[in-house]
Amino acid sequence: MTPQAYTPQLFAASLPRRVACCDDLAAGVRYMPRTEALKRAYSAPNPRRQVWCLLFDVDRPGAVFAASDANLPRPSWIAENPTNGHAHLGYALIAPVSRSDCARLRPLRTLARIQHGMARQMDADPAFAGFLTKTPWHEKWRTYEERPDPYDFEELREWLPDNLPLPTRKGEIIGLGRNCRLFDDLRHWAYRSRLRFDDFQRWADAVLAHAIALNTFAAPLPFSEVKATARSVTKWTWQHISAAGFSALQSKRAQRPRNRKADPKARARIAILSAMQGSLF
Repeated sequence: MTPQAYTPQLFAASLPRRVACCDDLAAGVRYMPRTEALKRAYSAPNPRRQVWCLLFDVDRPGAVFAASDANLPRPSWIAENPTNGHAHLGYALIAPVSRSDCARLRPLRTLARIQHGMARQMDADPAFAGFLTKTPWHEKWRTYEERPDPYDFEELREWLPDNLPLPTRKGEIIGLGRNCRLFDDLRHWAYRSRLRFDDFQRWADAVLAHAIALNTFAAPLPFSEVKATARSVTKWTWQHISAAGFSALQSKRAQRPRNRKADPKARARIAILSAMQGSLF
């Protein structure tokens, strides 16, 4: 594979005004203006609340061939460490995907499944958080321009098996799957806990604290993403879950015909709702 000069527009066009970056991972991360960040060896191409590219870390010699060897589509770019042959592979997306917006969780779930399937298929590092990547065209790396056009979900999906499950054990969840799992665990807790709070700030503090406690992945999410997810859950539950709404739901359920053969899970849900109702008065 012959190195080519990478066109920086594809990488730089979607970067925020200030970008997390560094020259040495051990020295810590700084936020710098876009033009300055692109001069650093490592940078964060995805904004805090959006994903516009999928990133994979392949830690073995010959990593530039990882996608083709795994029968996956060509990356948008590959940044290779010429010293050991390890590389980061990036796939640019046509449209960015929100990490924490409740209304757009379905695209994030789809993207998380695609990311997990591709990482497993090319045997990429499962502990790679996908935050900082080798900055393409930096003098420290050997950069390959593979494909100038970004990808949509359907095109990436066509290269993967029909069934794309996400792991359920926290220690195995990687990348965007962490955002989905955090959101699901947090919202289910919030549904049960919302009516115990009558002050918005106290509720917001409680949701954030619980979100931080849930961030126990092998590669934890950055605090900015945890905070964004907590804020989204806080606002939605405060606006949509109320004592009046809960009472109306209880009244509606009380009018349904009773099923004496209800399964244990249904009986457990009824018990939880009864306890919640008792705590309101």
